[in-house]
Amino acid sequence: MGNKKNFKMAGFFLLLITLIPLTACGSNQETVTYKLEKGDNSVEVTLVAEDEEIIEQSSTSITFYDNIRGVESKEDAEVLITPTAEPLQGIDGLDYKLDFQDDHFIETIKVDFSIADASDLPGLHELLENEEGNLNLEDAVKSLEERGFEKVEE
Repeated sequence: MGNKKNFKMAGFFLLLITLIPLTACGSNQETVTYKLEKGDNSVEVTLVAEDEEIIEQSSTSITFYDNIRGVESKEDAEVLITPTAEPLQGIDGLDYKLDFQDDHFIETIKVDFSIADASDLPGLHELLENEEGNLNLEDAVKSLEERGFEKVEE
C-alpha cells in the first residue's frame, strides 16, 4: 500500500517539479496546455502565467485500474488511493479531487499560486528556495516537453 501512496505523491511532485522557478519576463497573461498519453492513461496540464510567471496550474489525470497492480475494482482503488489525498485536503489555494469511475479514476489538481503558501504544498517549498522564488513559464514548458508532454493547440 505504501508503494501506491508513493506512486500518487510522485505524480503530484512531478507536476510541481515542472514549476522550477527562475527569472520571469514578459508583459501579458498566457495560458498553455500540455498532454501526455501512455496507453489508456493520460495527464493534461494547464499553466496560466502573467508576465511569464505562473500564477495557476491545473492538471487532470486519468488512470485505469488495470494499470495499477493489486487493483481490480473501483472499491479496491478507493481503499488504496483515497488515503493519499488526505494530506492535500484543506490547503489554501490547492483544490485536489478524486473521482472514481467503474474502470478508472480521474484526479484533478488546481493550484492558485496567488493564494497557496509554498510551504504548505508537499515538496514545493524546497523547489522554491532559490534567488528569485518565482515560477517561470518557459522553464515549466521545457520541463514538460522533456518528459514527453505535447502542446495542445487551442
